[in-house]
Amino acid sequence: MYDQNSFSALPVSAGAHPDRASAVMAAVVVSMIAMGAFLILPLLIGAVAVELSLSESQLGVLSTAAMSGSAISSLLAVVWVRRVNWRLAGYLGISTMLVAHIGSLLVESFALFAVLQFLAGLGAGAVYSVALTALSDNRNADRCFGYSIAAQVTFQVVGMLALSSPVADYGLEPVLLTLVAMDGVALLLLFWLPDQGSQSSQQAVFTVVRNPLVLLTLAGCFLFFLNVGVFWTFIERIGAAAGFDAAHIGISLAVGVSFGVPGALLASWCGARFGRLLPLALGALITVASIVVLVIAMTPTGYLMALALYNFGWNFSLAFQYAAVNAADKSGRGVAVAPAFHGLGAAAGPALAAAFVGNADFRAVYVLSAAGVVASLALFVFASLRQRSTHMSPALCTE
Repeated sequence: MYDQNSFSALPVSAGAHPDRASAVMAAVVVSMIAMGAFLILPLLIGAVAVELSLSESQLGVLSTAAMSGSAISSLLAVVWVRRVNWRLAGYLGISTMLVAHIGSLLVESFALFAVLQFLAGLGAGAVYSVALTALSDNRNADRCFGYSIAAQVTFQVVGMLALSSPVADYGLEPVLLTLVAMDGVALLLLFWLPDQGSQSSQQAVFTVVRNPLVLLTLAGCFLFFLNVGVFWTFIERIGAAAGFDAAHIGISLAVGVSFGVPGALLASWCGARFGRLLPLALGALITVASIVVLVIAMTPTGYLMALALYNFGWNFSLAFQYAAVNAADKSGRGVAVAPAFHGLGAAAGPALAAAFVGNADFRAVYVLSAAGVVASLALFVFASLRQRSTHMSPALCTE
C-alpha cells in the first residue's frame, strides 16, 4: 500500500472513480488498443516490406516515423494530462488513429504511408498516456500496470495467430482492418473512463523533468525501449533472412509473445513483494540471454526459443519500470510521460540500426539490443542508490 504522500492518496475530482472495476477495465483495454500497431509490428513491417517493396533502411524509417508520433504525443501529455477531460482527450486521440488507419488502406506511396503512421502514433500516444495515468490513480497501481501489460500481450498472441495466415494471403489489408475495428471498440469503451483523476495542478508542469531521480528512471525506460525498437522492428526480417518460411515465423512470433503473458502476470503477482530492482535485474538477464540464443543458435527452434525468452523478459520488466517511475514521482506526471521515453527509445533504435543493417547482416541489431538492456538496468540501479543516499521514500527497490 502507498503512503500518504502517494498520488493515489490525493483528492480525486468529482465524477472520477479510478478504483472502480469498470474504470480499470476501460483503461486496461484502451491502453492495449492504443498500443495495437506496435504490438503486432513484426507482421505490419513484414507485410509493408512485401507490398511496397521496401529495403531494411526504409523499414527502419517507417518504424521510426510511427513511434516518433507516439513519443511526441506522450511527451506533450505531461503538460495537459492532469488538466483536461480524459474522455474528450481519448475521443480526439482515437479519432485521429481511426482516420490514419483508414487512410493507410487507401495509399500506395511509402512517404504518405509513413506520414499516416506518424499521425496514428500521435493519437495513440495521447490515448495511452491518459489510460496509464488513470491506472496510476488506482490504489493498487502496480497491479493495474500488470493487468495492462497482460492485456497487451494477450492481444499480441491472438493477433499473431489470427493474422499470420490472412497476411500471407492478402498482405497488409488484414492488419489495417484489425486496427480500424479496434479503434471503434475503443471509442465505445471511453464512456467508462474517468473524466479526470488526482488533483495535482498546484505542482509545476515540468517538475517531473527537473527531478534527477525521475530523469534517471525515464532514461532507463528510454534505453530499454531502444532495445525493443531495434529487436521488434527487425525480428521478422531476421527470420526471413535465415530462410524460415512465413508460417514458421508467424507461429514463432505467436508462441514467443505468448510467453509474455506469464511474464506480465508474474510481475502483477510479485507487486512489491521483492522490491523493484531485483525484478528489473532478472528481466534484463532474461532479455540478454534471448539475444545470445538468437546469435548462437539461428535454427527454427532457436528462433522460437529466443522469441519466448525475449517476450517473457520484456513484459516482466515493463510493469516494474512504470512502478520505478511511479516511486520517484508522486504527481502521476512521471507515469504519463514514461510512454514518451519508451516511444523515443523505440523510435531511436530502428533509426540507428537502419544505418548498419543490410544484406542480411543484423549484427547491429544484436549489439544495440543488448547494450540498451544493460545500460537501462545500470540507470535504474544508479537511481536506486541516489534515492537511498538522499533518504527519499519510498526507494526504488523497496516498497
